[in-house]
Amino acid sequence: MEHGTSLENELMLQNQRMELLQDQMRKYLSPQLYQALLGGTADTGTTIHRRTRLTIYFSDMVGFSDLTDAIEPELLSDVLNSYLTRMSEIALTHGGTIDKFIGDAMMVFFGAPEFLDDVEHARRCVRMALEMRTELDRLRQEWRLKGISSALRVRAGINTGFCTVGNFGSEHRMDYTIIGGQVNLAARLQAAAPPDSVYVSSMTYTLVEDIVEARHVGPIQVKGIHAPVDVWELLGLRADSHTESSYLDIQDGRIRMQALDLDPSACPTASAPRSRRRCRER
Repeated sequence: MEHGTSLENELMLQNQRMELLQDQMRKYLSPQLYQALLGGTADTGTTIHRRTRLTIYFSDMVGFSDLTDAIEPELLSDVLNSYLTRMSEIALTHGGTIDKFIGDAMMVFFGAPEFLDDVEHARRCVRMALEMRTELDRLRQEWRLKGISSALRVRAGINTGFCTVGNFGSEHRMDYTIIGGQVNLAARLQAAAPPDSVYVSSMTYTLVEDIVEARHVGPIQVKGIHAPVDVWELLGLRADSHTESSYLDIQDGRIRMQALDLDPSACPTASAPRSRRRCRER
């Protein structure tokens, strides 16, 4: 009996350790990749890659390098962590795969490891970018209360195109990431965008033009790309791109339910078609 109890305790401790390890691993991986690894569907080799059409987002914080010399390291870490935490939460809400953080820069892509369709990926990405910009305004107010007077601003670039996606690295250390000319173009658009602006390529714009307000910047020359690139500046979402409903509101990737006020006595069970009409008339 004592042996059985001891074995049960040992199994319980092992399960607790596994849960702790999984929780820690979750923080280093995108939810999509984490589920694939946990479910045994992810390939952990470095020889298998695939070409797929993705929508890629790059962002970089303007003025952050200058801020490092102006404030204490503890406050700097708090600012950076609060920024990356909120941006990550928004990216995950919209279904993006967070590729990496490079200091204050961020790379997110849509379309792998789970592929939906090109239009949906692009729409999710632009909605994410706009929500991130709105959230940055709120964060700036928080940082101002902490004594940071200089307004930190972010520029971003979005592009859609075929990339190579998979594991890159060595057999001992690898990253699940994407490479290719279309990835570079997204990064170049980010570098060309003014602070607090989001530049999108014409390929992305054609997929989202029915839901966004945008300004045509025109063909611009970007570093590393021989031909000029046609660029649009993302301004916002069209007013009619949201779901129009008295009870359901879908906006910026969030679903909000309004209070439902219904008088059951106005909808008798008899004569169902007529009852539905009476409910609508109220």
